[in-house]
Amino acid sequence: MFKKFFILLAMVALLFACQESLENRAARESDEYTRKFCPVKINDNTTLDSLTFDIASHTFTRYFSIVTDSQSIQRAEEKKAYFAEELIKEVKLDTSLKPFKENGYAFRFVYRSADDPSFILYDKTVTKEEY
Repeated sequence: MFKKFFILLAMVALLFACQESLENRAARESDEYTRKFCPVKINDNTTLDSLTFDIASHTFTRYFSIVTDSQSIQRAEEKKAYFAEELIKEVKLDTSLKPFKENGYAFRFVYRSADDPSFILYDKTVTKEEY
């Protein structure tokens, strides 16, 4: 699902390359994606709530909500290093992110409890030094 979005984002970016800055385009397309498609159910427990882009920091942020219980919270805590590795790998392998990676953009992933959105289970920003 995310790869399809970023492939679409990259294709649209190429079409409008002369008309709009990469930053403005990323912000606009992130807003459009959120309005059109979010929330998106990823699996039984996970939903993509929104996608944003911060022009000042050049950071894409994906906000997820996860159905949690005490065991899933404990497992998430225990697997933080694994999650970090997987998110870095996802960004590294996603060729549709190439124009953004070439410009040093960051990719943030925020996972919150579906029951209590103020409770952040995991927050990871993948930076250019990592991909």
